[in-house]
Amino acid sequence: MSSTPPDGDGLNMMWWAARHPPTDPTTSFAGQTVLITGANTGLGYEASLKFATWGASRLIFGVRSLHKGEEARARICQQTGYDACNIQLYELDMSTFASVKAFAEMAAKEPRLDIAILNAGIMAPSYRLSPEGYEMSLQVTALSTALLGILLLPQLQNSPAISGKPAHLELVGSIAGRNVKPDIFSRSDAKILDQVNEPSFFGVHRQYNVTKLLLFYVLDGLVEFTSSSDVIVNAVCPGPCRTDLGRDFSSWLKVPMALIQSVLARSAEEGARSYVSGVTLGQEAHGQFWSADMFFRYVLLSHRVQSAS
Repeated sequence: MSSTPPDGDGLNMMWWAARHPPTDPTTSFAGQTVLITGANTGLGYEASLKFATWGASRLIFGVRSLHKGEEARARICQQTGYDACNIQLYELDMSTFASVKAFAEMAAKEPRLDIAILNAGIMAPSYRLSPEGYEMSLQVTALSTALLGILLLPQLQNSPAISGKPAHLELVGSIAGRNVKPDIFSRSDAKILDQVNEPSFFGVHRQYNVTKLLLFYVLDGLVEFTSSSDVIVNAVCPGPCRTDLGRDFSSWLKVPMALIQSVLARSAEEGARSYVSGVTLGQEAHGQFWSADMFFRYVLLSHRVQSAS
């Protein structure tokens, strides 16, 4: 089977990705502080294991449940021998801007921050609003991620003076974001964000794809605020992976999802490799989209995106 990915983003790509996992990085992260949101499960957990294995001096976990964060910390230390004192847990509920701001304030008190991986995201099974009045997956995956990225930038921008090299801010995107076609936004008189927030727009897979598209806008905006000599901002796609992303779905949907994943998905460990390799890249990665050990092109459909502030 060819090592070159097929054209398109459908089943052929999923089949190829499942059989061509990314290279497992072996880079040392000695002396570096790494922040990961959603670190207690799935891809975030597997990435944390790798950073612990490769010597990161300090790990900062943003977790919705401190209890689950403590369990993840214990498992990581048991598996790697990592010192539990070097894993800091902070509560983070991405469904509210207040929690995002509080988390960023705690992170700002850390002596240094070299790498931030904004991994937290959801696939919502039905339409429901966040406390902020936005559809939940729009809130968690796109809007709160954008806010957190902005708030972490000052701390990351201090890193080069300490380490002598750029810091990294990594968004977790998806090739699924490239599946969105312009005609999905039927109202030319309304901003994309307004349309995505409407109940009539919602569809499970459509909403997931669109929120991942919006992360490309977030990436584009963050790049405007940064220099690659200070902070390298990029997005990565782990590919289709066997995780608990569909944990909120009903049992009758979970079964077919599990069957599909068994054939067309990587393990979470394999997907997390892209998280780690993505923050080992140099300034050529600034503003780029990284997946399967290569850069992929992304296209912004429109600039009619309303600010989340």
